[in-house]
Amino acid sequence: MAVRLKFQTTDSQEIELAKRYWAMDEEGTYLERVADLLPFREINQASMVAKFVRQICTAYDENQICPKCDGQIQIGGRAEAKKSLQHSYLPCEDCQKLQQEEKQKQEAKERAELEAKLAPHITRAREMTISYSELPDDAVLILQAIHALVGPRLTQGAFSLGDCEGLTPQGTGGLIDRLYKQDILQDDPSAAEPGTYYLQEGALWFSKASARYFLPPDPDLGGSQAALNTLLDRKLSNSVALTDLWLDHAVTDVMCYLEYQCDVHNHVLDAADIEKIKATVRHGMRKYSVAQMWFIMWKVTRDAAALASRSYYNSETAAATIPNKIRKQLEIADQGTEPRNEWTRPEPHITGSLGMEFYSHFGLDEYSRGTEALAMFDRLDGKDSSDVDLHALAAAFMKTTLEKERALFALGAFAEMVRAGLTTEDALKEAIDRNPGLFQ
Repeated sequence: MAVRLKFQTTDSQEIELAKRYWAMDEEGTYLERVADLLPFREINQASMVAKFVRQICTAYDENQICPKCDGQIQIGGRAEAKKSLQHSYLPCEDCQKLQQEEKQKQEAKERAELEAKLAPHITRAREMTISYSELPDDAVLILQAIHALVGPRLTQGAFSLGDCEGLTPQGTGGLIDRLYKQDILQDDPSAAEPGTYYLQEGALWFSKASARYFLPPDPDLGGSQAALNTLLDRKLSNSVALTDLWLDHAVTDVMCYLEYQCDVHNHVLDAADIEKIKATVRHGMRKYSVAQMWFIMWKVTRDAAALASRSYYNSETAAATIPNKIRKQLEIADQGTEPRNEWTRPEPHITGSLGMEFYSHFGLDEYSRGTEALAMFDRLDGKDSSDVDLHALAAAFMKTTLEKERALFALGAFAEMVRAGLTTEDALKEAIDRNPGLFQ
């Protein structure tokens, strides 16, 4: 018999039943069918025999060797026995118990190490304060957008990345991570799901997807509603910070539409091409609207799809033409053929809470042209146009352009600002600010 039995009974009939159940010839074929062992006392079904045998004895397969200790493997039924000598994939029960004990000890050690690392991290997070009045305008606008999604949990609880999926058309758009790296938002280990924090090479890491974030209290006002109101009621005036944030958001809005169109036409863009397109879109957004950029995205993806159907192109090579096609369309637009500005936002494509904050504060939406937006942000610095001698400025504008023989270019730049809706004074200053090399 290739199966060794260890009995937990002294009943001779039960022992005889177990031996008959496991009896086999030299080739490993069982000598009797299970049905032939019946009836036995109250057992009348073949399916109950193996269960009864397991209760009265433990079977060890002599053909299965434990990979750890070279001992024999415990088996529970005929189907588990092997006909030839071999190493088992799993260790024997004794070795499994030892492994489990070692695993538990290791896990306990790792938990202790993790708790030791987490303790100062938790203390720092709970004791940290941040002056709301000193936060930059771009951070305040992002916090306002987060508050629109999570409410009081911004300062009086905790929230996750999943709670902020509606922040931009492309989820959080990296904005939560941005504020975290600036030490504006903090993570709260006590509110996170188990397994969120872990050690890697002795350093504390955490999963961003399951982490919980919060805004630390103000040192004077704490985390009260009054403190929150200082953020919600902030008058925003930092033109540089707000311009950069608006461009970031606009690029996200355009890239979301591009992804949608690429899905429609089965285009796959590699990471390098995506970065090129983002840079091109950001440049284009200084002049054109999001809707105009959507039109360009729609056109180039459709043109690339047409290329893919030609014999000398495939889907990969056609998609690779998209970055240059976008640049070409912007060049055409700069030469006078402006893209359409009535393009409609697709149904699943949200504006995002940050976009709604830009609309609430500044009236900016997908149809706002970049020239208008940038000029509006420039006026936020609070400079009074009456402080500038406009007559002298206009005279210098004409004199300089005539001397440098760039009158046509300068008038074109001025006219562009007027077409964008700026006043004569603002258009004049904007044309000079955007072309410093011409007026130095």
